[in-house]
Amino acid sequence: MYKVNKLLLKATLFAIFFLSFTAVQAQVGHRVFTFKAGDEYETEMITNSNAVLKRGNQVLNINSTTNATKAYKVATANAEETNLTVEIKSMDNMIEALGEKLHFNSANKVDSSSTILRALDFMVKKPVKVALDKYAVIKTSTDYRAELATDTLVSFAGLKPEFFEKGTLFSLLADISYNKNIQKGFTWGDTVEMDKQKLVSKWTIESMTEKNTVVKFSTTITGKLVNSSSNGTYVVDNATGLVVEKLVYSVSVGYQISAGNTVYAVSRSTSIAERTRKVK
Repeated sequence: MYKVNKLLLKATLFAIFFLSFTAVQAQVGHRVFTFKAGDEYETEMITNSNAVLKRGNQVLNINSTTNATKAYKVATANAEETNLTVEIKSMDNMIEALGEKLHFNSANKVDSSSTILRALDFMVKKPVKVALDKYAVIKTSTDYRAELATDTLVSFAGLKPEFFEKGTLFSLLADISYNKNIQKGFTWGDTVEMDKQKLVSKWTIESMTEKNTVVKFSTTITGKLVNSSSNGTYVVDNATGLVVEKLVYSVSVGYQISAGNTVYAVSRSTSIAERTRKVK
């Protein structure tokens, strides 16, 4: 499961990178992002996931709702490089499967033999160090050791560990600035093959004012095991390049492999709503 999700996430990261660096065809140069030591940002996320796993005659339906807060803290910054940490600050998760409900809240101490609860608890307050260049492209990051967070139910709750791929734009930001020459309906796209997967992306400027840019997107990923499609909207603060809102809906169908190397036929739909703000 971990391997498959990481490959899919790589393709998604490329799509974000493509958004930022293709959009600038309509503007001059790449945006330089400025941070200060002590800057802090928070993202509030709501994820709803509905999944069906099938193996032979066995069928498992899993529904989940997750409310989580992510924290981004800048440790050091200069004209050429920014170093920051990223972590899940808090999380509340409800998973329904086999007629049972499993509730996790990071504010409560986990004292349970449940693999799921321990895996969810493992994901909270595990800071990852990330280094960015002046264009907010990732230079390095610490390895997220997610052994305890690879259980099938955790993954299908939409709680895949986040990976920070070298050479991609940091996902909190977009390389877009206000440009009066960019009109509503400006569209770009591409087809890319990566890790034996084919990614087709399309991006459209829904609106652009001096304050915000609204971008709509759609992507399809065709892979050896899983095919998926996504669509959604990004709202960018033009003054800072911060993606202040993300709305994403995705559907995946195919096969996935659990941590125990068991193969399942799967289908999953996920909706994600995120709001990000600077808190310090």
